[in-house]
Amino acid sequence: MVDTHNNNNNNENNGEPTQCLIAGGGIVGLVLALALHKHLGITPEIYEKAHGFADDVGAAMGMYANGLRVLRDIDPSLMRAVKAQGCPYVYRRWERHDGTEIATASEDVLCPEDEELCSIGIRRWRLQRILYDAVVAKGIPIHFSKAVADVVERDNDDLIQVVFEDGTSRLTEVLFGADGGKSAVRDIVTKGTFSLDYTGVTCLMGMSDCPSPREGISLPSSVSTKCHAIYFPTGKNEQCFQIYFPIKEGEADKSNWGNLSPVEGKQEFAKIAELFKKDGWHDRYIEPLLRVDHAVRVGFCLLDRELDKWVYGRKGRIVLVGDAAHPPVPFVGQGAQMGVEDVGTLTLLLKELCRSKAGTLDLFRFGDAMKVYERLRIPRTSAMLDCSKEFGKLQESRTKADRRPMDELLIQGEVLLNDTMLALFPGARFNYREDVDRAIEEDKDFWETIKQERLLKNNAERIRSRSIGTQTIMSMAQRIKARSHGRSA
Repeated sequence: MVDTHNNNNNNENNGEPTQCLIAGGGIVGLVLALALHKHLGITPEIYEKAHGFADDVGAAMGMYANGLRVLRDIDPSLMRAVKAQGCPYVYRRWERHDGTEIATASEDVLCPEDEELCSIGIRRWRLQRILYDAVVAKGIPIHFSKAVADVVERDNDDLIQVVFEDGTSRLTEVLFGADGGKSAVRDIVTKGTFSLDYTGVTCLMGMSDCPSPREGISLPSSVSTKCHAIYFPTGKNEQCFQIYFPIKEGEADKSNWGNLSPVEGKQEFAKIAELFKKDGWHDRYIEPLLRVDHAVRVGFCLLDRELDKWVYGRKGRIVLVGDAAHPPVPFVGQGAQMGVEDVGTLTLLLKELCRSKAGTLDLFRFGDAMKVYERLRIPRTSAMLDCSKEFGKLQESRTKADRRPMDELLIQGEVLLNDTMLALFPGARFNYREDVDRAIEEDKDFWETIKQERLLKNNAERIRSRSIGTQTIMSMAQRIKARSHGRSA
């Protein structure tokens, strides 16, 4: 359990307010802290509800070019550290459960001009550990056991008071809600008017020390078992598997979602392995289940309707980021990437609009920056959510005997014509910097106004600095003159 950087005294209200507070110390919260520190010279404070970060738990995820690019822009060595702890996909394979190959694509087609950004599979805890260590190295404080209970905007000074469940609180100028799909910050600022609804898909995922016999990420489906799956490498002798079952609302055991105990995990996957054997699954899909060492059960949930607003508060200084703003479904592997993209866009806009000449955060244009953030990110994440839903429908459709032939022809045709499936391009090939550049190009008058405003402000600061300098010299001269008169008297 990682808990060494905890500091529960945290200055609270009797100290100076912090400039930026991040609620949530998951992957997006940690990346946001590092980006604010790198691009704006800010040392934010992170408050995480968990008691600490544990090693060697949970399952795994993919990192794609669009997310890796954000990490590289923070620090190339950070991205390299992440890649060193993951495993490249190399190939993407669509298959039947018995091992019959439908189509194979080379994964480098998703980053044709930058091989360094090729997709990888990585254990979630390893990625979190790298980010956490980087946060600690930068002197960014992170406080554990700090679940948000309330958010109060003060009338007298425009500060935001973040109240925690343990009774403590902290004042901040800006609050970033990066506290995940079950976001407390989102519930507070929207007054609980949005709910998470189960999608009807439950996933059993696990980790195995069984090396994959074939390079790449595999997507088998079965008309006999009525499920589809993903198997991908996270190390030379390690792989993750995710098996998706359609389970109706009334039949989903929500009380058992989360990490399974070692005994529960082995029992659960032993049953599935037996079912897979009976239904004719290839051995390469069964062996990892029998060697599971970490297991998780997840029921995927989405907001009952998408948020059309991510920025809240009288001054627009409460901002939702990542899953707090847009809970995902996982079918194109872009859930975490969308949150990391949020961070890249957010910090680049703050750097363009809110960084003073002295390198500090100037909140005068913060509201304008956040309007652009919403304008860029809400359509982007909504489109990617739709893309992921459609890809998930295709995967589920492949489990139906009457649909499988047409679905397989569709997959083969897309891979033949485009080198991979079209649904994968909008995620991995996206460049958040180009998105911000387009926004600047489309509204030149606004950005020119900002430049002129900044120029005037810098000139005013120089004049003020010179004025202060002149006053200081005159004051010194007067004191010297007074001493001189005193001696001559």
